[in-house]
Amino acid sequence: MLVLEVIEGPDFGAVFPLPQGEPQLVGRSSEALPLGDPTISRRHAELTPDGSKWYLQDLDSANGTFLNGRLIRERISLRVGDEVGCGATLFRLTDQSGASHITFAHDTSFDTSAESIVVTSPHSLDAARNHLRMVHRLSAATAGTFDIKAILQHLVAILVDEFKPDRCIGLLFDDENEIGTIIEATSTEITTNVRPFSEAIIVHTCKEQTSLRIPNVLEDVRFLHDEGVVESGVRSVLCAPLIAYGNVLGAILLEITSENRRWSEGEQELLSTACGHGGLALLTAFLAENRMQHERLAAMGETVASISHSVKNMLQGLRSGAGAIDLALKKGNLALAREGWPILARNLNRVYTLTFNMLAWSRSHTIEISLVQLEPIVQDAIELVQSACKRGKITLTSFVENDLPPIPIDGTAILQVLLNLLNNAIDAAPSETGKISLDVTLDSQSECININIVDNGCGIEDENKEAVFKAFHTTKGQKGTGLGLAVARKIINEHRGAIEVQGIYGGGTAFQIVLPLDSDGNPSDTRGPATVIHSG
Repeated sequence: MLVLEVIEGPDFGAVFPLPQGEPQLVGRSSEALPLGDPTISRRHAELTPDGSKWYLQDLDSANGTFLNGRLIRERISLRVGDEVGCGATLFRLTDQSGASHITFAHDTSFDTSAESIVVTSPHSLDAARNHLRMVHRLSAATAGTFDIKAILQHLVAILVDEFKPDRCIGLLFDDENEIGTIIEATSTEITTNVRPFSEAIIVHTCKEQTSLRIPNVLEDVRFLHDEGVVESGVRSVLCAPLIAYGNVLGAILLEITSENRRWSEGEQELLSTACGHGGLALLTAFLAENRMQHERLAAMGETVASISHSVKNMLQGLRSGAGAIDLALKKGNLALAREGWPILARNLNRVYTLTFNMLAWSRSHTIEISLVQLEPIVQDAIELVQSACKRGKITLTSFVENDLPPIPIDGTAILQVLLNLLNNAIDAAPSETGKISLDVTLDSQSECININIVDNGCGIEDENKEAVFKAFHTTKGQKGTGLGLAVARKIINEHRGAIEVQGIYGGGTAFQIVLPLDSDGNPSDTRGPATVIHSG
């Protein structure tokens, strides 16, 4: 038998039979189709049989009658599956006998021109608005996010808000194509402690790579006795795969457990759209993660290739110094041990410096800022390089302006910067005639501290001023790792400061570091702020 099923509106779920040969009035005064929708006229539209055909005609209603989203102006024939809109109510013509026994003629008088659809069904307008709103929410929630679990959480949260299911299950498959990450969401919480659900429905949906709507699971012999269906108590199901370019990444399952609500075809289409968008966002995140892994591997290879010679030289130095000390101990020769110890100590310092530079270059955590005095840090740096200066017979002088205010810095990180620059200056300065100066002054007008480190070494060409700050770029051959200046710039940038290098006419190099007195720095600066901890 043909029936009119209410799929939207105040009388949602109502079913009205259409007896053969009996015209039916659609309206608030109809006895055969009693409706509580106040937006429907008393005599809104009429359904009339004519032999093997059924026809729909508007009766000059206040809000119009719509067929499949188009406003009708004349008598029109119907087919099974057509949707009829009257006021806020949307009907679907359904054959409950399982196969249609009445033929529906194609009405060639039905105008399908552009002018005929200028007036749009309120149902199609609402659907379009819902579609656009949801797509916008999904785009805003997933834009720039490459955390796969976060994308899934955003997706299920939006779907719960838009579809109002009793429960939403979102899941992702792992590398073995098994169910991996699972999230359960309701109107009150999102959790990873997931209660039983029908994996059979999800597997079927993903295998077919299309969405699935089951108005009443208890009437579907495929899943009627499924353990997940029985334990969850679900009555109506919507399920769609998270798919992008043929890759099934996961699935979304929307459940209704109440008896008086069923999922509609429009909701199925909307979920398919949402899952398509979510699938693209997840695939983008997967690809970004894979690319980052490849870049990390490439960076590791570049790092190993760049520092291998330096590490080898350090190990040879350590072995040489240790060998000399071992021989001295066997002979009981203290003088020989004194000769071997500087070699050992020097290479231990090189290993220490390399290790800390690599840690500083690779770390991603925020530096720990506190208000400290700069002068003790400068003095520590000078003491740590004094032995190297003595070995090369290099003169190191320093000047720190009196009464400098405490500044917001990470003391350990700034000490590393000073050591890197001083060690570079020591390597560049000529033996016996080398001179290095370290000056720290206050620029009250600019509200910053200036640190200048100058040497009388071989200098630097203008075209190399930026190259020296690139990781693994070195002019020292096998002696250098190319990390010292790269780490120095990274640390200074994290302090919202600046570091520059200039060649000196006649030979030599000058590095200038600028550190702001104010932890907030320049408001127009795009580098992230550092949190200040007031010490003491």
